[in-house]
Amino acid sequence: MNKNLRMILFLMITATICTLILSTANYAFEKASEIFNIRLYKAILDEYEIPVENEEAIKSTFLENFDKNKIGNTIYYISKTKNKNSVVFKAEGPGLWSRIEILIAVDANFENMLWLDVQAQAETPGLGGRISEEEFQNRFNGVEIRPELKIVKFASGSNEVDAVTGASMTSNFLEKIINTGIKELDQAFGREKN
Repeated sequence: MNKNLRMILFLMITATICTLILSTANYAFEKASEIFNIRLYKAILDEYEIPVENEEAIKSTFLENFDKNKIGNTIYYISKTKNKNSVVFKAEGPGLWSRIEILIAVDANFENMLWLDVQAQAETPGLGGRISEEEFQNRFNGVEIRPELKIVKFASGSNEVDAVTGASMTSNFLEKIINTGIKELDQAFGREKN
């Protein structure tokens, strides 16, 4: 067999194998992304207390109730029904021991937090890890986010939330993640506060 012909055959086989590998990886990524999005949609629908008929209806129910607006690297979900024009978005950043990922919902005026949901964290169990507990997350419902939200030892102001006892570092990191997310929200929607 001619040397050039062998080289062409080798390159065609290699290109075919690489194409198959990349196509399979892309398909797997799309499937994993879809599963992640369904979980995210379900979490948001649950927080808004929007009922879903069955698992197959999660995506369609979500899209009936929310618009998606990608600005920069963040996707903002804007409610079309309950708490109309309220905005939900993901914020994340470093914690004491791990990355912390949260969902934040703010009212249509960008003045109050409707709710906060910790999506992922690996902080110290029984201490910083308590940020995932419903009791702690409920402290954020209705809290003012102006001029900025504060997580403090003894909350007394309308923009303050009680910190997790014994987890001041995690609380400080969470406060920074929230306020950075709010600042990015303001910039994305042209609502910077002076």
